[in-house]
Amino acid sequence: MFEISNNTFWSFGYWNLELFWDLEIGIWDPLLMVQELQSLFGASVEGRLGNYMGQKRVVVIGGGPGGYVAAIRASQLGAKVILIERDKIGGTCLNRGCIPTKSLLSDVKLLTILRRSPVFQSLIQKGFNPLESIMDRKEKVVQELVKGIEMVLESYRVTIKSGHADVLGSNQVVLLSGEKEKEIIEADAIILAPGSKTKNLPGISPDGEKIITSDEALRIREIPKEIVIVGGGYIGVEFATIFNALGSEVTLIEILENILPGLEGELVRNLRRFLERDGINVFTNSKVEDIHRMEKGLRVTVRTQQGVEEVSAEKLLLSVGRIPNLELNFSKAGIETSSAGIRVSDRMETTTPHIYAVGDAVGGILLAYVASEQGVVAAENLMGMNRKMEDTPIPVCIFTYPEIASVGLTEKEAKAKGEIKIGRFPLRSNPAALISGEPDGLIKVVASKEDDKILGVHIIGHDASNLISIASSLVRQGVKTKEFSRFIQAHPTTPEALKEAFLNVNGLAVHLPKPLRK
Repeated sequence: MFEISNNTFWSFGYWNLELFWDLEIGIWDPLLMVQELQSLFGASVEGRLGNYMGQKRVVVIGGGPGGYVAAIRASQLGAKVILIERDKIGGTCLNRGCIPTKSLLSDVKLLTILRRSPVFQSLIQKGFNPLESIMDRKEKVVQELVKGIEMVLESYRVTIKSGHADVLGSNQVVLLSGEKEKEIIEADAIILAPGSKTKNLPGISPDGEKIITSDEALRIREIPKEIVIVGGGYIGVEFATIFNALGSEVTLIEILENILPGLEGELVRNLRRFLERDGINVFTNSKVEDIHRMEKGLRVTVRTQQGVEEVSAEKLLLSVGRIPNLELNFSKAGIETSSAGIRVSDRMETTTPHIYAVGDAVGGILLAYVASEQGVVAAENLMGMNRKMEDTPIPVCIFTYPEIASVGLTEKEAKAKGEIKIGRFPLRSNPAALISGEPDGLIKVVASKEDDKILGVHIIGHDASNLISIASSLVRQGVKTKEFSRFIQAHPTTPEALKEAFLNVNGLAVHLPKPLRK
């Protein structure tokens, strides 16, 4: 094999340096150099390169969407990374949250479409119970994705260690992998991504049998005849959708004025109407006053606006959200925390230099894709770049049936900032939605009256979770409604409905009756 001398190494890097420039992010990327040199001179070049560059040692605690993405990005930038996870790679999102839930929702959506289809409804026989099959498929989906992430981490030479980790100081982590096994790991930088945990309510203690959390709901093997769901947020309404489609009698209880608090009110009102149409009992401004355990179930006393209701159920699902997991010994490293989460800067750095924190543990919006972006920002900063978490509108998606997706300001929020104009388009007038058998819903656009800029887009209906990606780009870039209205959309597709909603902001929708003059 060709021997790499110092002169050869650096002369190669000098005259071919442009090969190692990452055009997308505008920096010199050492990983590109490693890959190029390996292809020419063999794998042994990596160690030599690390010596020249002073390879940073990075320890990431937590293997969820924030942690594993941070590990990959740090490795891409030349760091030697150790990723510590006490359970399974992928964290809550991949193993007990987003992915398994969406797998179940995908299957029950198909089941609902078949039941409503004039062509295929006869194929669904009375008493058909798909629970075992959809649970098995859910497990396969999760396993495949976990293996895929583990393979990616391995390709970047990220060392994965299993066990409970804690911080000892600004550059030390302790790993407990057994009752007595302890390993002290030195690090130049640390990224904390311990995630979140289920929030409980006083007086309602999950037992894993009759009173359950989302963890047990994802492992259920028998469809409950009746189920009470406490909490009308994202988790609650998605599980209400799942159990309703499987045949349970569902009661959804929310203590606030509306389910899905904080979302565009018009969408929430429409979703509630669809849920109730499908047989889900929705109580808002209501709370559980008492739970009486019976031999074969529960009797739940609910205080509503109309008075006291008694609801019988086989199971009660507690889904009142999640809170930051703050079980690490942060004080040992001088890291400031509060009940809201770990205190971080917009560079995702904690109050202790060289220690970063990302994901649910820092509080704010507890979303997997936000955690991943925070992981990228943290990794780039600890490797010498200067990145900040941008204060841009974050899209949200709720995979009920029909779906809900939203980005930017609601009508109420926008009105508080100035004069606005509204455009709406019903999906019933869109060919793609009608063809799919999902005509329910609408697209609502909120725009500034002064300069026509798009302030918010809110969708309920077919393909909402995909359409919101287009809308997010438009809101972020400050696009005007008239500018997007000039784009040609393929036919028949749901983006045509998005275009019509933007046209309707100025009363110019093509596939709606002519508006009455004011």
